[in-house]
Amino acid sequence: MSAHDLYAWDEMAREDLIGMDRLSRAMMRVVARLPPGRVVAVHGAPGSGKAEFLRRTAWLASQDRARGGEGVAGIFPGVVWYRPWAWSKQGNIMAGLVAAVTRATGHPEPHLERARELFGHISRLRFDGQPHDVPGAAFTGVESDPVGALAAGFAALVQAVKGGRTGRMLIFIDEMDRLSPALRWQLLDGLRVVLGGGADANALVCIGREAALAAVRHRDGDVPEAVAERDLHDIFDLTLTVPSLEIRRIGILLRRYLASAEDVIRQSFGPEAILGLSAAVAHRPLGSPRFLERLAHRVILLAEYAREVRATRELSEAQWAWIIVSERWPGFRRFMIRGGRERWIELRAAIAGLRHRAEPGARSTIRERLDQDLLLSDYLRMHADAFVSEAEAIFWLENLQLAAGL
Repeated sequence: MSAHDLYAWDEMAREDLIGMDRLSRAMMRVVARLPPGRVVAVHGAPGSGKAEFLRRTAWLASQDRARGGEGVAGIFPGVVWYRPWAWSKQGNIMAGLVAAVTRATGHPEPHLERARELFGHISRLRFDGQPHDVPGAAFTGVESDPVGALAAGFAALVQAVKGGRTGRMLIFIDEMDRLSPALRWQLLDGLRVVLGGGADANALVCIGREAALAAVRHRDGDVPEAVAERDLHDIFDLTLTVPSLEIRRIGILLRRYLASAEDVIRQSFGPEAILGLSAAVAHRPLGSPRFLERLAHRVILLAEYAREVRATRELSEAQWAWIIVSERWPGFRRFMIRGGRERWIELRAAIAGLRHRAEPGARSTIRERLDQDLLLSDYLRMHADAFVSEAEAIFWLENLQLAAGL
């Protein structure tokens, strides 16, 4: 897969959806100056769109300056994009990384034999910290240092793939949060091994902070957070946390996803429907582009169904907020609906207790749920009173969602 075809499957990476191109370019200039073999962690606050940030950064890096693109000086445009979750279904995730580098130019044939050698080295190593089933399986008569051989072989592969061209190769690794803690640790530990032989490449890893801590704790047990973070400092040479999206951009993104269906949404839910939904979703933790796209699909289906069954009604902001809760927190939605009107009154009391920092003698089930999900708690503070006063309207909307299969 060539650098220019890297995002043919994702047209959205060609646009600065989350408005962070300046941060992307600044990060790449720093990464280009880092010594080779370094690992950069890209964390993200809830709703920050860290995966979209990584995609956009890879797209910018792939623009060859020598050919009139807007790439960053010192970056090799043949970037590597690796999705370990997909490869974990096929085999060793470190072998998948080697395969991704081999395919980076779109012409892997000259490098297949070198890649097979690396697969052989990988098969003789364990990246999960567990002993081999057969004693001595990592050694052969001609290979007394399999770790060194793997690192040196990977460095040679990177040079071969670059074909003599200059610039630091960037390896982008996405979807690590979807891996089990054991596989996350194997990949993080394996990165240090393969990059340790002088490979002219740096890795950018998209992983949540909690997911990274869970990987360390899988290896070391339930160690204190400070101990786990110290181990992460040994793995990551630079850590960047993508900030949450601006409120204004959340509304812009939502309108983009709804653009093809604005008329039917207004016909079904009133002339101010888009404005009401935008107001309800204008909350920083809800700014993830993936969430906004799913929310748009839900709203469009609901509007189409409402028009079919002639159940059109102008929705209030509280009703729009309930649609957001239904998409973002489906478990809480089921919990509330099954509890009847009394549970809505309990919700208002629980939110009032949070506002005044009161500690009730007997903690309610709702209060326990809110304490476990601070994002949900923060969002419900704005709508708890309306949920109670408009309970009948919420139940009507809920019945419409259920009838529409949502």
